Amino acid sequence: MKRSILILNIFTAGGGDHALGKKIKDIARSTQAEGALITVNAKTRHINIQGKEVFNQGKKLNYDDPVIIVTPHSLLSPDVLSTMLADFFYQLDIITCDTVILIDEMDVTRDAASSDRDYKAALLSLCLENIIVQSLGFAEKSLGYLPMPEQEVINVKKSAKQEIIKLLDSYNLSLPANCSLYLAYLSSDTVTTCAQIFIVNSLIEDSGLLNNSAYVLVCREKGSIERLLKNLKESLSGSIYNDLFSECHYSTMNDVNIFQCHGFSRGTGKKKVHIVITQTIPGTTFKNLTSISKTGMMSGDQSLSDYLSLKKRLPYYDKQTWKDPLIKGLNARARELGGEELLNKFKSMVAGRKAFNGSLSFKLLAPDDAPTLAMKSSLHAFNKEIYARKADGKIREILMRYL
Repeated sequence: MKRSILILNIFTAGGGDHALGKKIKDIARSTQAEGALITVNAKTRHINIQGKEVFNQGKKLNYDDPVIIVTPHSLLSPDVLSTMLADFFYQLDIITCDTVILIDEMDVTRDAASSDRDYKAALLSLCLENIIVQSLGFAEKSLGYLPMPEQEVINVKKSAKQEIIKLLDSYNLSLPANCSLYLAYLSSDTVTTCAQIFIVNSLIEDSGLLNNSAYVLVCREKGSIERLLKNLKESLSGSIYNDLFSECHYSTMNDVNIFQCHGFSRGTGKKKVHIVITQTIPGTTFKNLTSISKTGMMSGDQSLSDYLSLKKRLPYYDKQTWKDPLIKGLNARARELGGEELLNKFKSMVAGRKAFNGSLSFKLLAPDDAPTLAMKSSLHAFNKEIYARKADGKIREILMRYL
């Protein structure tokens, strides 16, 4: 390869932006071209490089006419991105560069004057010949999702159960064979609503199963655990849903990995439910729990993509306001495949605030609203199609075209 690949991984808070950059780096590395993953802080107008990781090292990086990838690009407005790139070219003494590829996170709500066309127009001042703008996600023109590496999926599925057994043994705990595990990652400010939707709807969905149920809720928002615990106790005590369980126990796990029990609610049903709330779980443990879980609720891009990779189906989803386009695209495809029945089913799996007005959007199932065989078949076809929409091959094809 004559041309090098320089990946500008723009980031703000959290780990999702970095995770996206690493996945793009792995795709770039598979082309055998030399390159570098360069992390860039999005909080300043000019280039603010925070780190650099070289890949496929064989000789000195070639800064003469490299292919530039910017991801996720919508963290910056078109004019700021153009200014930052010009500054980047100047700092690295890049005289010639004719190709910039912009790859955005999964379908996001953008500010006014931040369409794909606006980004292309802003970068024209850099005298580029090729400006490619793509987005991950499930809208009609989006590329799909970036899966976990195939070997990692195999390794996780192979070892997950034993790793979780060893982890539980260290706490003198166990997960009996007759107990189903449900895992949620909650990162929005609507943790109570999302947790209620996940717990109630999944219990109704699996009401035909005799298994007891254990729910592990990972709440990223600092200080949300006590509020969530209080709200769940209130909503599950004496409600129309208490026929879903005989007992519902509550526990929390703090930063020093100490479990605390917080009593239980009595119901009129037949299965026991245990809800455990924590703020953080190591990434490897989270993937292991995802692998052995019956159902999950995820948030953002990274946990959604990992869930799809491991489970081959969509999870429940804690939707941030800027993810309206992502859900809109999935809603449209659900209606096309299964009509209103499948659309309503998928809507029962999504909770969060709407963009612009901030109103809550969710759908609680009725106690007798169990899925029909026809709906299960439609949902299976929907999940099969979404799982197959992997973007890594498409991105590699784009790269190879310009290398």
